[in-house]
Amino acid sequence: MTRELVLGIDFGSASTIAGVLVGSRIELVQDAGDSVIPSVIYVPDRGDSVVGRRAIAHQIAEPSNTIRSVKRLLGLDSSSELVRRFAASTALPLDLTTPRPMFKLRSGAQAPEQVAAAIIGYVRTLAEQRFGVRIRRAVMTMSAGAPPGYRDAIIRASKIAHLELVDLIAEPVAASLALDLHSYPGNRRIIVCDFGGSTFDVSAVVQQGLRFTPVGVGGDHLLGGDDLDDALANTIAGVVYKKTRYDMTREVTRWTELVLRCENVKRQLSVVENTPLAMREAFTADGKRQDLRTVVDRPFAERAWATLMHRVREVIQDLLVRTGWAPEDVDLVGLVGGGSMIPVFQATVASVLPADRIRRADQPELAVAQGATLLTARHSRTSSELPNLVAT
Repeated sequence: MTRELVLGIDFGSASTIAGVLVGSRIELVQDAGDSVIPSVIYVPDRGDSVVGRRAIAHQIAEPSNTIRSVKRLLGLDSSSELVRRFAASTALPLDLTTPRPMFKLRSGAQAPEQVAAAIIGYVRTLAEQRFGVRIRRAVMTMSAGAPPGYRDAIIRASKIAHLELVDLIAEPVAASLALDLHSYPGNRRIIVCDFGGSTFDVSAVVQQGLRFTPVGVGGDHLLGGDDLDDALANTIAGVVYKKTRYDMTREVTRWTELVLRCENVKRQLSVVENTPLAMREAFTADGKRQDLRTVVDRPFAERAWATLMHRVREVIQDLLVRTGWAPEDVDLVGLVGGGSMIPVFQATVASVLPADRIRRADQPELAVAQGATLLTARHSRTSSELPNLVAT
């Protein structure tokens, strides 16, 4: 009998992570040896699209043909304020005259669902190549506070990618499994803070034995790792402008490269106090192209992110008010998502919630996908004792 594998997928704005359950072991899908698969697609004027790691290089060379952060558009109408803000922050031409936003590429128009489908389909293909079986079904996570149209949009995208979605799980619930709380049955009030590439989601979850029930959700859908990159790039561009009167934001290719380099700086500052930033021919001064060479330290970056961290604090405080929980009522605070590795984010959470009750997932960037993969056991022949999850 041919074995059946069900794919667990965390479809994110910056990256997509997926895995399968082999026995009781989680095996993650890999793209060029890395389990973090960029949610990036390059659509050339002619020929096949390029997805994942191979698409990254095209972001600088052809930013108007390279799409990232498509998750931010799924399920939204063209009239949405979130869509207008997305359009203002990207080099991609968007058609907002139709009911739903469309990417206006030189090869033709594409809907966000089509772009998402290309990424999901690529991940499915990688999984089939690695595990040697055809994969038809998947469990996928979604933001607890996703827009009303998101569920239908991601289901459509999955169908285009030849995947049946057998379950859509709230990301904080999946994260609770990755924190291994199901191994320690008990009665707890839990706050899960998921700081991902495009959104900051915070959820209040009540654990009763092996039963996890979300009782409140909050979030900011324009607050994620991408926004930290933009804020840092804007701050550096501001310094350059003050010294040279050259506006780096007006040249699409240079600006895209600066944002990508700031993403790398952000990651480095999660583990070191300062890191160099170098960019060839970044700006013009005295009629000549000049290289940008500087060292960015944590205090500089944290000043650039101060407004964003204030919004993190507000989201958590608002959730506490709506659930009626005081900070001391919270038994455990779980941190997941790649952004949770940033020290100033951890300090911001600790300024609102008890610091001694904060637990960061061992691999926070992978946590939600790991939880989704564990939940695939409910839809396969694998027998496993799993918690009883109640959806919001």
